[in-house]
Amino acid sequence: MPHLLSETLVWCVTLLLFGMGLIGTLIPMLPGIMIIAAGCVWQGVMGRENLAWWEWTVLALLVAGGMVIDKLSGGMGAKKFGSTAAGIWGAIIGAVAGSLLFSPITGLLFMPFLGALLAELIFARKDIMNAFRAGSGAALGMLAGLLLEFTCGLLIIAWFCSCCFLF
Repeated sequence: MPHLLSETLVWCVTLLLFGMGLIGTLIPMLPGIMIIAAGCVWQGVMGRENLAWWEWTVLALLVAGGMVIDKLSGGMGAKKFGSTAAGIWGAIIGAVAGSLLFSPITGLLFMPFLGALLAELIFARKDIMNAFRAGSGAALGMLAGLLLEFTCGLLIIAWFCSCCFLF
């Protein structure tokens, strides 16, 4: 296979992984940051680019930060508004079901709230006002986490591409 064709193929796979990873950061329960990291590793192993150890270290720290954001943000927002574990799980289930069944805006903005609200009403047996507040907190925390994770994914891609093309 000619060198130009193989380099083009490697970059096409890398960009495909980056795109899938960014989509994965917006869909709960998908490992978007890890898919982006896989794209970086794929390009680093298969491509011509040789990143320095410190560039890989910064990349690894960004990936770890994205994973921490993913795990902590939803729970922190939910707890701040008084949500129970049922509300958090309701928001997660609502976001997953919403992202699969509805448009992205409806699925990711409305369904986590609805899932958390219903879970707080049914399982935590909260009154409507407390359930509404807890559901709002769970949904806002989850959405803030998704946006932060997406931003972290963009930072990882930007860092990797700057290392490949600028340094």
